[in-house]
Amino acid sequence: MGMFENVLPGPKDPMFDLKRQADNDKSSRKVDLGVERIDPFDPDDSVANQAKRILFEKNPGHDYESTTGNPEFLKSAAAIIFGETCEALTSGRLSTSTLTVLLPFLTISCSQVASVQTISGTGANHLAAVFLARCETSSSPKVYIGTPTWGNYEPLCSLAGLEVVKFPYYDPKSAAVNFPTLLERVSQASPGSIFILQPCCHNPMGMDLSQSQWKMLADAMKETHVFPWFDIAYQGLGDSLTEDAYAVRHFAEMGLEMAVCQSFSKNFGLYGERCGALHVVCKSETTAANVYDQLRCLIRWEISSSPLYGSRIVTSIIGDTQLKQNWSDELSIMRDRLRSNRLELYEALKGNPGSWDVIINTKGLFW
Repeated sequence: MGMFENVLPGPKDPMFDLKRQADNDKSSRKVDLGVERIDPFDPDDSVANQAKRILFEKNPGHDYESTTGNPEFLKSAAAIIFGETCEALTSGRLSTSTLTVLLPFLTISCSQVASVQTISGTGANHLAAVFLARCETSSSPKVYIGTPTWGNYEPLCSLAGLEVVKFPYYDPKSAAVNFPTLLERVSQASPGSIFILQPCCHNPMGMDLSQSQWKMLADAMKETHVFPWFDIAYQGLGDSLTEDAYAVRHFAEMGLEMAVCQSFSKNFGLYGERCGALHVVCKSETTAANVYDQLRCLIRWEISSSPLYGSRIVTSIIGDTQLKQNWSDELSIMRDRLRSNRLELYEALKGNPGSWDVIINTKGLFW
C-alpha cells in the first residue's frame, strides 16, 4: 500500500465551490457576490498603485525581510489600530538586561505591545491560535465563537488544538446582536477562556456592538479574567478608521491583555499581497518582549521570514502625508459606496412583506 492510500478528501468549502461555479458561468448578466472585494477606483489612480510606482522607482531590491517584519511597517500598523497616543504603545521602557538580550532582534519596540507581521488577517489569526495554544498559563483554554461567523475560526482553532465553544451572536427575532447571551457566556466562562470578537463590519452579519455595549463587555471581561481576541479586517469601511477601532482602543485603555489580528487586504486593496499584523497587548514591557520572541520563533519555524511587498506599500502610504490623506479619502468613497448600495437594495425590497430596515442599520461588506 502506498503512503497516501488512506488519505481522504478534505471537507467541502462552500465559498470555494460557489466561486468556481460563478467563474464558470459565462452569462453576461451574472453578478458575483461571493468573495468580498471593493474596486471603486481606476486601478491606475489608486493610492496603492501610486505607492507601487514609487517603490519601483526606488528599486529597494528583493532581499529577505526580517523574520517578524519591517519595524516601520509594524509601528504604522500599530498606530492605525491603537491610535498614535495609545499608552500601551508609547509609555513602555525595557530594562537594560532585557534590551541586551533583544539586541539581535531590534525590530521590537519598547512597549507593552508585541507586534509582528503576518500573512494578512488569516495568518494573524492562525499565529494567534498557535501561540495561545502553547501558553502555559492557558491550560487547554476554550475559545468562544459567536455564530454565524467567519468560517475559518473554528477549523484554525481546532488545528491549533484549541477547544471551540459556539454561542448565538445573532438574534433573528429582534434582528440584532444577541448581546445578553454574549454577556452570559462571558460571566460563565472560566478564567483564561478566549472570546473571538470582530470590532467592526461583522462578517457575515454586518451587525456590530454599540460603544456602550463594548464598554459593558470590557467591564465584564476584566471582571471574569477572560481573554479578548480581536479580528479586525475592515477598519475604515464602517464609520471611520477611528470609530471602527473603538473596541480595541477602549479595551487597551482598560488595561486588558488581548490579541489583535489586523488585515490590510480590504482597506488597502492588498488582497493578493497578504499583508497583516498580529499585536499582543501585555501587562508589562518585559512580558511583551518575551511574547514577541515566542512569536518570532513561530514565524521562523513556519515561513522563515515576512513578505516584503505589501508591507512596503503600506509603509510608503502611511509615511507620506499626501498619500495617507489620499488613502483616507479613498476609504470615505468606499464607505459611501457601501452605504448607497445598501440604500438602493433597501428601496428595491421595502415594498415586500416584512421589515427590511436591517439592511440600512448594518455596516460593511455583509448583510
